[in-house]
Amino acid sequence: MTDYCVDPTSLATRVGELNAVADQVGAIVGTLDVTGGDLGPGDIAAAVAEVADEWRGNLDGMRDKINTIADNVRGAVANYAVAEQDGEASMLALGRGAVRDAVFESLKGARP
Repeated sequence: MTDYCVDPTSLATRVGELNAVADQVGAIVGTLDVTGGDLGPGDIAAAVAEVADEWRGNLDGMRDKINTIADNVRGAVANYAVAEQDGEASMLALGRGAVRDAVFESLKGARP
């Protein structure tokens, strides 16, 4: 049997990190939008605008995927919490039953 450990806080942290990356990309796109104006000869300004538009579109897709990941992480964390509670309840019930049975067995053999 393979042992594993799930750290729900770590999972949530990873989602936060993904959001931070998306925010940084968004800031870069915003900077490209502001640059405008005369950037030199040719169609440099148009090329920069095209890159900004492409990045903006990709960023929207990235944010959608991050939101999906965040929803999945929230669901997984909730499932792990339920599994932990169920496991604890099962172990308590088993422990209480075993202790109770051991006490009754020892009392059966007791003499007044």
